[in-house]
Amino acid sequence: MFEFLGNRSPPPSTPPDPSRLELRPSESQTFTLPDGRDLGFATYGSTNPSHPVVFLFHGLPGCRICGRSWNTICQGIGARLIAIDRPGCGLSTLTDRGLVDWPEDVMDLADHLSVKRFSVLGASGGGPFALGCARFIPKERLRSTTVVCGIGPMDALFDTVPYLSWRVMGIVPWLVRVLARYMVLPLIIAPCRTRDPSRLKRVIEDQCKTPEEKALLSSTDPDNNIDNAVVQFLEAFRNGTGGAMQDGKVLTSDWGFDLRDIDNERVFLVHGDQDAVAPIAVAHWVDERLGGGRLRVLEGKTHFTIWKEHSEEIFRQSAGK
Repeated sequence: MFEFLGNRSPPPSTPPDPSRLELRPSESQTFTLPDGRDLGFATYGSTNPSHPVVFLFHGLPGCRICGRSWNTICQGIGARLIAIDRPGCGLSTLTDRGLVDWPEDVMDLADHLSVKRFSVLGASGGGPFALGCARFIPKERLRSTTVVCGIGPMDALFDTVPYLSWRVMGIVPWLVRVLARYMVLPLIIAPCRTRDPSRLKRVIEDQCKTPEEKALLSSTDPDNNIDNAVVQFLEAFRNGTGGAMQDGKVLTSDWGFDLRDIDNERVFLVHGDQDAVAPIAVAHWVDERLGGGRLRVLEGKTHFTIWKEHSEEIFRQSAGK
């Protein structure tokens, strides 16, 4: 038994598997950017250099190890999956970089890896970073953009959530941004920042609420084992909470571009209608500003179960298979 946030909590259903907590060499790669910063990345899926590349952007909190979940699928469909740490997360240097800066880092990594054309896929908090790429990376380099259960800009919340649309002298939007960045986000990341694998596994188990989410806990799929989520969070906070807080700052600030300016020809949105983390109304808001027809809604899927039964088709579409 152990203490967590002042309360006694039971141990996880099973102890974490030590072998899954170990990082492979392919999961601990770094590239030094032109300005001297390190960019951490991991490679999964196919190793054939002629196969299409998908750059994967993790959620919040998260890191490059999220790519483990789709290693076998990408091997099967013949796609190279490259998951990148954002600034301050995992192996990437903490710095103040916004959504408009991220595409440059992605292209620098692509050049380093001799990847001429690629797709991007952003999940949850990685969705806005994928949309930033859709806005600023030239079409001749960016094959397609996929956003899965992505969060939207703060304006989307103000327009879709009751009472938040009350913008008296800008006080409500300002207050919501402050609360989101300095109160809500710290509460979200606090349970995940522990360095104790057993405690962290219990935290993840407790976050599973629906029967379908609970069923994922007993999965025997080596790519979707809960211990992979444990090592992802351990790695995400290896240097503290700076990366997650930087992500929060970026996502609660002005994004720096208008969604209407994105060429939506090859942008795909996938969202679950039971998503309690990123409300479906926000996904519709984003889709409308992209010109409509970009959103596919998966019935009965939550923020955590959206990948079940749909991962292969999502990655096939992203890779152009």
